[in-house]
Amino acid sequence: MSGRPLRYVEGALVSGFAAHVVDRLLAKHLPMLLRSTPMSEEQRAALVETRVAVALAADTWAIAAAATPVAAIGSSSPGDEISTAEAAALLGVKERRVRQLAEGGLGRKVGRVWVLDRAAVLAWRDEMRSA
Repeated sequence: MSGRPLRYVEGALVSGFAAHVVDRLLAKHLPMLLRSTPMSEEQRAALVETRVAVALAADTWAIAAAATPVAAIGSSSPGDEISTAEAAALLGVKERRVRQLAEGGLGRKVGRVWVLDRAAVLAWRDEMRSA
């Protein structure tokens, strides 16, 4: 990270890079969830309010990241970024799945190539194992 503390955004359960990833997931899946899941108006409003708070936290991270050298984003050094092949080996999945995860927020494109933060990949793997 950049060394400066990230600002807490009230109502968001996450901040920093995690907020970015959760925001991407919510942007993709929340509309379908709201259409297909029976819930009260109060529950629906709580989900929408949380989505807005997470989006604000993600925007806050993005603004801070834009002012941070690229090598510092999501890693302590440029060597902490890995290729889709390396990520696939760590996760035990195909590279196609890794590219999907990268598009979902675990990575970034450098030219035509996806790179992923090793720590984010390992955290995702650990989260999937514990689920």
